[in-house]
Amino acid sequence: MDKIAILDRTIPLRAFNKENLNKVLLMDFMPYLTRLLSLTDETSAERLEIALPAIKEQCIGMGFVEIRKMFEYYVDSKLNLKPIPNYFDRILLGKIITEWKLLQSKKIKPKMKEVNYSESEKHTINNGILNRFLKKYEKDRFIEDELFYIYDILDKRKLTNSSLEYKNSIKKDAIYLLEQEINNKKATNIDEQRKFKKDLELIKTGKFLDIKRKCKILALEEFFRNLYKDQEKVNAFKKSL
Repeated sequence: MDKIAILDRTIPLRAFNKENLNKVLLMDFMPYLTRLLSLTDETSAERLEIALPAIKEQCIGMGFVEIRKMFEYYVDSKLNLKPIPNYFDRILLGKIITEWKLLQSKKIKPKMKEVNYSESEKHTINNGILNRFLKKYEKDRFIEDELFYIYDILDKRKLTNSSLEYKNSIKKDAIYLLEQEINNKKATNIDEQRKFKKDLELIKTGKFLDIKRKCKILALEEFFRNLYKDQEKVNAFKKSL
Protein backbone atom coordinates (compact mmCIF):
# COMPACT_ATOMS: atom_id res chain seq x y z
CA MET A 1 0.00 0.00 0.00
CA ASP A 2 1.47 3.42 -0.92
CA LYS A 3 2.05 6.05 1.75
CA ILE A 4 -0.85 8.30 0.63
CA ALA A 5 -3.27 5.40 1.03
CA ILE A 6 -1.81 4.52 4.44
CA LEU A 7 -2.11 8.08 5.76
CA ASP A 8 -5.66 8.27 4.39
CA ARG A 9 -6.84 5.37 6.55
CA THR A 10 -9.48 6.07 9.19
CA ILE A 11 -9.10 2.93 11.30
CA PRO A 12 -7.49 3.69 14.70
CA LEU A 13 -3.82 3.00 15.34
CA ARG A 14 -4.70 0.19 17.76
CA ALA A 15 -6.00 -1.82 14.78
CA PHE A 16 -2.54 -1.95 13.19
CA ASN A 17 -0.05 -4.74 13.73
CA LYS A 18 2.60 -3.37 16.14
CA GLU A 19 5.48 -3.94 13.73
CA ASN A 20 3.59 -2.44 10.78
CA LEU A 21 2.54 0.58 12.83
CA ASN A 22 6.12 1.33 13.86
CA LYS A 23 7.18 1.08 10.22
CA VAL A 24 4.39 3.40 9.04
CA LEU A 25 5.19 5.97 11.75
CA LEU A 26 8.88 6.03 10.85
CA MET A 27 8.73 5.66 7.07
CA ASP A 28 5.52 7.50 6.17
CA PHE A 29 4.13 9.63 8.99
CA MET A 30 7.43 11.10 10.22
CA PRO A 31 8.40 12.49 6.76
CA TYR A 32 4.88 13.91 6.36
CA LEU A 33 5.02 15.64 9.76
CA THR A 34 8.56 16.89 9.13
CA ARG A 35 7.37 18.65 5.97
CA LEU A 36 4.18 19.95 7.59
CA LEU A 37 5.99 21.45 10.58
CA SER A 38 8.95 22.64 8.45
CA LEU A 39 11.45 20.82 10.64
CA THR A 40 14.74 21.62 8.98
CA ASP A 41 17.28 21.36 11.81
CA GLU A 42 18.61 18.10 13.23
CA THR A 43 17.47 18.79 16.82
CA SER A 44 13.81 19.18 15.88
CA ALA A 45 13.94 16.02 13.77
CA GLU A 46 15.43 14.09 16.70
CA ARG A 47 12.72 15.43 19.03
CA LEU A 48 10.07 14.28 16.56
CA GLU A 49 11.55 10.78 16.47
CA ILE A 50 11.61 10.68 20.28
CA ALA A 51 7.95 11.78 20.34
CA LEU A 52 6.77 9.02 17.99
CA PRO A 53 6.05 6.51 20.81
CA ALA A 54 3.90 9.20 22.50
CA ILE A 55 1.98 9.74 19.24
CA LYS A 56 1.36 5.99 19.07
CA GLU A 57 0.22 5.93 22.71
CA GLN A 58 -1.86 9.11 22.97
CA CYS A 59 -3.45 8.82 19.53
CA ILE A 60 -4.17 5.09 19.79
CA GLY A 61 -7.90 5.66 19.24
CA MET A 62 -7.41 7.93 16.22
CA GLY A 63 -6.86 7.07 12.57
CA PHE A 64 -4.16 8.74 10.47
CA VAL A 65 -6.81 10.95 8.82
CA GLU A 66 -7.75 12.48 12.19
CA ILE A 67 -4.14 12.74 13.36
CA ARG A 68 -3.18 14.58 10.18
CA LYS A 69 -6.14 16.91 10.56
CA MET A 70 -5.13 17.62 14.16
CA PHE A 71 -1.62 18.68 13.17
CA GLU A 72 -2.93 20.66 10.21
CA TYR A 73 -5.25 22.56 12.59
CA TYR A 74 -2.22 23.34 14.75
CA VAL A 75 -0.18 24.60 11.79
CA ASP A 76 -3.12 26.67 10.50
CA SER A 77 -3.66 28.29 13.94
CA LYS A 78 -7.08 26.67 14.33
CA LEU A 79 -6.18 25.39 17.80
CA ASN A 80 -5.71 27.54 20.88
CA LEU A 81 -1.95 27.32 20.37
CA LYS A 82 0.46 29.56 18.51
CA PRO A 83 2.38 27.46 15.92
CA ILE A 84 6.14 27.49 16.42
CA PRO A 85 8.09 27.26 13.15
CA ASN A 86 10.75 24.54 12.94
CA TYR A 87 10.04 23.21 16.43
CA PHE A 88 8.53 20.06 17.89
CA ASP A 89 8.89 18.04 21.08
CA ARG A 90 6.88 15.70 23.28
CA ILE A 91 5.58 18.52 25.49
CA LEU A 92 4.20 20.38 22.48
CA LEU A 93 2.61 17.13 21.26
CA GLY A 94 0.71 16.82 24.55
CA LYS A 95 -0.56 20.38 24.22
CA ILE A 96 -1.70 19.82 20.62
CA ILE A 97 -3.60 16.64 21.53
CA THR A 98 -5.21 18.30 24.57
CA GLU A 99 -6.38 21.29 22.51
CA TRP A 100 -7.64 19.03 19.72
CA LYS A 101 -9.73 16.93 22.10
CA LEU A 102 -11.06 20.08 23.75
CA LEU A 103 -12.06 21.43 20.34
CA GLN A 104 -13.85 18.18 19.47
CA SER A 105 -15.77 18.21 22.75
CA LYS A 106 -16.96 21.77 22.11
CA LYS A 107 -18.36 21.05 18.67
CA ILE A 108 -22.11 21.59 18.65
CA LYS A 109 -24.04 18.93 16.81
CA PRO A 110 -26.77 20.27 14.51
CA LYS A 111 -30.27 19.96 15.90
CA MET A 112 -31.99 17.11 14.13
CA LYS A 113 -35.67 17.07 13.46
CA GLU A 114 -37.25 14.25 15.44
CA VAL A 115 -38.68 11.50 13.27
CA ASN A 116 -40.95 8.81 14.63
CA TYR A 117 -40.37 5.48 12.90
CA SER A 118 -42.52 2.41 13.21
CA GLU A 119 -40.97 -0.77 14.65
CA SER A 120 -40.92 -2.24 11.15
CA GLU A 121 -39.07 0.81 9.78
CA LYS A 122 -36.59 0.71 12.67
CA HIS A 123 -35.94 -2.97 11.96
CA THR A 124 -35.25 -2.23 8.29
CA ILE A 125 -32.95 0.68 9.16
CA ASN A 126 -31.03 -1.46 11.66
CA ASN A 127 -30.68 -4.21 9.05
CA GLY A 128 -28.92 -1.67 6.83
CA ILE A 129 -26.66 -0.65 9.71
CA LEU A 130 -25.74 -4.28 10.41
CA ASN A 131 -25.06 -4.99 6.73
CA ARG A 132 -22.69 -2.01 6.51
CA PHE A 133 -21.05 -3.04 9.75
CA LEU A 134 -20.47 -6.61 8.52
CA LYS A 135 -18.75 -5.38 5.35
CA LYS A 136 -16.40 -3.26 7.44
CA TYR A 137 -15.82 -6.01 10.00
CA GLU A 138 -15.02 -8.60 7.33
CA LYS A 139 -12.40 -6.23 5.95
CA ASP A 140 -10.76 -5.03 9.19
CA ARG A 141 -11.80 -7.64 11.79
CA PHE A 142 -11.94 -4.71 14.20
CA ILE A 143 -14.74 -2.92 16.07
CA GLU A 144 -14.18 0.76 16.79
CA ASP A 145 -15.35 2.10 20.16
CA GLU A 146 -17.80 4.40 18.39
CA LEU A 147 -19.74 1.36 17.12
CA PHE A 148 -20.84 0.23 20.60
CA TYR A 149 -24.47 0.88 19.58
CA ILE A 150 -24.35 -2.25 17.38
CA TYR A 151 -24.64 -4.16 20.66
CA ASP A 152 -27.99 -2.48 21.40
CA ILE A 153 -29.36 -3.65 18.05
CA LEU A 154 -28.31 -7.25 18.72
CA ASP A 155 -29.50 -7.09 22.32
CA LYS A 156 -32.95 -5.89 21.28
CA ARG A 157 -33.15 -8.90 18.97
CA LYS A 158 -32.16 -11.15 21.90
CA LEU A 159 -28.99 -12.31 20.17
CA THR A 160 -26.62 -11.41 23.03
CA ASN A 161 -25.69 -13.37 26.12
CA SER A 162 -27.92 -11.92 28.85
CA SER A 163 -26.82 -14.09 31.78
CA LEU A 164 -25.73 -12.22 34.90
CA GLU A 165 -22.57 -14.31 35.14
CA TYR A 166 -21.51 -13.33 31.61
CA LYS A 167 -22.26 -9.65 32.17
CA ASN A 168 -20.25 -9.60 35.40
CA SER A 169 -17.34 -11.29 33.64
CA ILE A 170 -17.43 -8.77 30.78
CA LYS A 171 -17.61 -5.87 33.24
CA LYS A 172 -14.59 -7.20 35.12
CA ASP A 173 -12.61 -7.39 31.85
CA ALA A 174 -13.76 -3.89 30.84
CA ILE A 175 -12.63 -2.40 34.15
CA TYR A 176 -9.25 -4.12 33.88
CA LEU A 177 -8.67 -2.88 30.31
CA LEU A 178 -9.72 0.69 31.12
CA GLU A 179 -7.37 0.75 34.10
CA GLN A 180 -4.55 -0.54 31.89
CA GLU A 181 -5.23 2.11 29.25
CA ILE A 182 -5.03 4.92 31.81
CA ASN A 183 -2.00 3.47 33.61
CA ASN A 184 -0.16 3.26 30.28
CA LYS A 185 -0.75 6.94 29.58
CA LYS A 186 1.91 9.46 30.55
CA ALA A 187 0.61 12.77 31.85
CA THR A 188 2.18 15.80 30.15
CA ASN A 189 1.01 18.23 32.83
CA ILE A 190 -0.46 18.35 36.34
CA ASP A 191 -4.03 18.68 35.08
CA GLU A 192 -3.72 15.48 33.05
CA GLN A 193 -2.15 13.73 36.04
CA ARG A 194 -5.11 14.72 38.22
CA LYS A 195 -7.58 13.65 35.53
CA PHE A 196 -5.99 10.21 35.17
CA LYS A 197 -6.08 9.77 38.96
CA LYS A 198 -9.74 10.80 39.10
CA ASP A 199 -10.63 8.48 36.20
CA LEU A 200 -8.99 5.54 38.00
CA GLU A 201 -11.00 6.31 41.14
CA LEU A 202 -14.22 6.43 39.11
CA ILE A 203 -13.37 3.11 37.45
CA LYS A 204 -12.77 1.46 40.82
CA THR A 205 -16.18 2.65 42.07
CA GLY A 206 -17.89 1.63 38.83
CA LYS A 207 -18.95 5.21 38.07
CA PHE A 208 -16.69 5.75 35.05
CA LEU A 209 -18.94 6.53 32.06
CA ASP A 210 -16.90 4.49 29.58
CA ILE A 211 -17.35 1.20 31.48
CA LYS A 212 -20.72 0.47 29.86
CA ARG A 213 -19.40 1.30 26.39
CA LYS A 214 -16.31 -0.87 26.89
CA CYS A 215 -18.55 -3.75 28.05
CA LYS A 216 -20.58 -3.47 24.85
CA ILE A 217 -17.45 -3.44 22.68
CA LEU A 218 -16.03 -6.53 24.41
CA ALA A 219 -19.36 -8.34 24.08
CA LEU A 220 -19.51 -7.42 20.38
CA GLU A 221 -15.96 -8.62 19.77
CA GLU A 222 -16.76 -11.98 21.36
CA PHE A 223 -20.10 -12.28 19.53
CA PHE A 224 -18.63 -11.73 16.06
CA ARG A 225 -15.44 -13.65 16.79
CA ASN A 226 -17.56 -16.71 17.66
CA LEU A 227 -19.96 -16.09 14.77
CA TYR A 228 -17.18 -16.06 12.18
CA LYS A 229 -15.83 -19.39 13.35
CA ASP A 230 -18.74 -21.02 11.47
CA GLN A 231 -19.45 -19.84 7.92
CA GLU A 232 -22.91 -21.43 7.98
CA LYS A 233 -23.84 -19.29 10.98
CA VAL A 234 -22.48 -16.24 9.19
CA ASN A 235 -24.60 -17.01 6.14
CA ALA A 236 -27.68 -17.55 8.31
CA PHE A 237 -27.08 -14.27 10.15
CA LYS A 238 -26.72 -12.37 6.85
CA LYS A 239 -29.83 -14.02 5.48
CA SER A 240 -31.84 -12.85 8.49
CA LEU A 241 -31.10 -9.20 7.68
